[in-house]
Amino acid sequence: MKNHKIVSIGKSLPEKLRQFFAPLEPIPYLFPILLIFYFVVSQGIETAKLKRMIREKVVEKDDLIRRNDDLKIGIVSYTSAERIEALYRRTYQYLPVSVGNRIVTIELPKEPEIKK
Repeated sequence: MKNHKIVSIGKSLPEKLRQFFAPLEPIPYLFPILLIFYFVVSQGIETAKLKRMIREKVVEKDDLIRRNDDLKIGIVSYTSAERIEALYRRTYQYLPVSVGNRIVTIELPKEPEIKK
């Protein structure tokens, strides 16, 4: 077997090349800190975006509820008996019916059967 020498990379590189890469030595130590800082900042930005979207949706929901209430009021006002009667009379030019000329239909309940 041959004897192998373990040589560190730092000593095998020429001196000028080691000096060139010397400012990069702290990067492996700073990288985890920078990574954590990036995720904390990006989470804050994402949280702010989501909160803004929630506020916009709440405003939109309130607007839709208000419009829904207005539509319900419109339905009630357009389907009221007085309005339908007035529209019918105006369309077909009928005069109001006097109380004496009205026909009232009353449905009586069935007679009970008598058992024999």
